Amino acid sequence: MTASLRAELSLPLEVLGMVCDELGHKQDLGALFNCAVSSKQLAQPAIPLLYRVYNYSNTEGGDADFSKPQTFQARKEQQIRTMSKWALLWKSVIRSSIGKTAYPYAQFLKSLDLRNFTYLLEDTLFRDYGMEDFFAGDMDQFLKAQETPIRKRTRKGNAIGTRIDIPVVLDLVGESITKYVSVAATKQNSKVALDDIAPGDISSAVLPRWIGRLSQLRSMTLWDGAVLNEDAATAINTHCPRFNDLTFFRCSREAADSDLAAFFGALKSDSLESLNALSAEGIGPETLLALNNHSKSLRRLKINGLRNDAMKKLSLLQDCLALETLALKDYHGLVNLEATENDVFIEVVEWLKRCQQLKELSLDRFVSAPEILTQICLNSSTQLRKLEVVNSYSLTDSQAFHRALSQQTTLEALRLTADPEAAFRDDIDTLVSSVCQLSKLTYLDLCVTSDYFRTAEIRLLATNLKALEVLKFTGYDITDDVWYSISGLHKLRALEIQAVTSFSADGILSYISTLQPTNQGLNLLVANQNADQDISDVEKAIIQDSIAEKVDGKFEYELFKEAGSEEDSDSD
Repeated sequence: MTASLRAELSLPLEVLGMVCDELGHKQDLGALFNCAVSSKQLAQPAIPLLYRVYNYSNTEGGDADFSKPQTFQARKEQQIRTMSKWALLWKSVIRSSIGKTAYPYAQFLKSLDLRNFTYLLEDTLFRDYGMEDFFAGDMDQFLKAQETPIRKRTRKGNAIGTRIDIPVVLDLVGESITKYVSVAATKQNSKVALDDIAPGDISSAVLPRWIGRLSQLRSMTLWDGAVLNEDAATAINTHCPRFNDLTFFRCSREAADSDLAAFFGALKSDSLESLNALSAEGIGPETLLALNNHSKSLRRLKINGLRNDAMKKLSLLQDCLALETLALKDYHGLVNLEATENDVFIEVVEWLKRCQQLKELSLDRFVSAPEILTQICLNSSTQLRKLEVVNSYSLTDSQAFHRALSQQTTLEALRLTADPEAAFRDDIDTLVSSVCQLSKLTYLDLCVTSDYFRTAEIRLLATNLKALEVLKFTGYDITDDVWYSISGLHKLRALEIQAVTSFSADGILSYISTLQPTNQGLNLLVANQNADQDISDVEKAIIQDSIAEKVDGKFEYELFKEAGSEEDSDSD
């Protein structure tokens, strides 16, 4: 027995548990894995935590040190080792569901993320080096190949079908795990630990059955929201009283609007707190209206890609007044509510004014965003912490919105991407003046909007916004004169300069010398340095060493490239 192992065994179990808790909090799968296999005493606290964060596994893992030079073969071997651990985690979970393991690993799961299992099955290294062993023995019941698989020789010389039928495998695995944890909880007179599920591409027939086994289900992430219907809502109402959080990546079926409306309408009233539709092509007027069934509970609503028919009926959401976070994106970016749907425009403005708990608002590709937000920002009851206006408006003729923006002094994060073409000096001055009054800002992203900013505008912003932790901007002819003002940002952790710059190495080093302990970990990006003022490799190395030594920071540097320059060089 080694001295380190004797010391580990002498520590109280509570201390070992605290160590493993911290590793779990950091999602350090490699360290938790090593704890789990090192001794029985460490395995007891490590194993449950390991299987609660297993879904963060991938072939890169956390074991490799990419700061050190590696040969291709060495890196590949490292990735294979990491893949093997990833596969072992999944294999032990699945085998535990059929009673073939020493520990009931599946019962430790807080989240069942079959998307992560999908990534494993699709991984090239897994198919070449791990699949044969993974599905060996009692695991072969979960292997379903496509009808016409590609035959390939493995390292052991056996021919296997490398095209497995992933949806069928996922169904078999999910069925086994959900059934096992439900039966085990019933036998032990306990509750199922699983409260979050991401079943992947599941069918509408299977979903209610899995839901019915997970009494503690709180959150669900679906690949396709089109599988939701009244049957799924009934299963949730009957078996999952804690359910309140739904995400789906797409909603592909054209007629999905009525089924989605039936789902939201059939759910217990005021039970849904969060909806995130990452692609909302199936969401139409019926779904928008049905969401009012949760008008008092819905706090977070994100709908990405609203079609024209939904945009023109956006005011149907007007009873949802408990919103704290609202993010909406117009798919086409063509509907001008103020000009063509004025009644809806007025109702949307009044609705947002009445959302007195609204703290985060994002409008993407909204043609009427400046007109809507002008009135919202001037509303004394609205106190936003975060505002994003993306791909929605022109910097020209938006002075009313920008002046109104200055009234939202509670803002901590602001992102504006306005089209700066044809903007006049007073358009720029009005925006800069208003933003300078938002003294609580910790995050500011003006990329694209600030294409015509120069050193003076950046200095004004830095001088007035002392709380900034993240600053991103574009512009042109930015010189060393900007560093003095930026050096006053003692909380800055990320400085992304996408502007065309003419910095000197001495200027950058002078800035680094002013950094404070509160700038710890600063990432400094100079993305478009003027080629005529290129910094030498030696100078770049000195800058990188200096920022690393001063605040454990990082320096990235690229030269400005004229549009088409790469293509021209390729053709030459």
